[in-house]
Amino acid sequence: MKRMKLRVELIDENDQPEIIVRCHARDAKVQLLERAMESLLDTDAELILTQGGTEYYVPKRDILFFETVDNKVAAHTADHMYYTAHRLLELETIMPTSFVRASKSCIINAHAVSAMSHNLTGASLVQFRGTDKVVYVSRAYYKVLKEKIHELRFSHS
Repeated sequence: MKRMKLRVELIDENDQPEIIVRCHARDAKVQLLERAMESLLDTDAELILTQGGTEYYVPKRDILFFETVDNKVAAHTADHMYYTAHRLLELETIMPTSFVRASKSCIINAHAVSAMSHNLTGASLVQFRGTDKVVYVSRAYYKVLKEKIHELRFSHS
């Protein structure tokens, strides 16, 4: 199997930068590359969230996790809780790839995780940087979350 080549071309300051992927087929690796690039390019994007009738424009990177509460989806940052009109399934597609399912009712930003306490018989506790907020990861999703954290933090070393 041939290795993929990486080539960087410098362009004139007036030209708009672009990323081109040349491939034989849009296989799983290419799709993963697409999602990763979109996620990197979309890190400054904001999500419209509400709190008490006011709309807030919150950077996606500031969101720690989403959870379903009383048939509403809450978005948590270190200091606040907002609501979104999006459902969890929809959020999985519009949020950066660092957002991973943690249970049927929760999606976690793997970049924001500071610690995980693994529990073999039940849900595992997840802690976040800069806050006392915690969530529980169900056994079914623990391995995927742990792999995502390692992929984001340790795959480049």
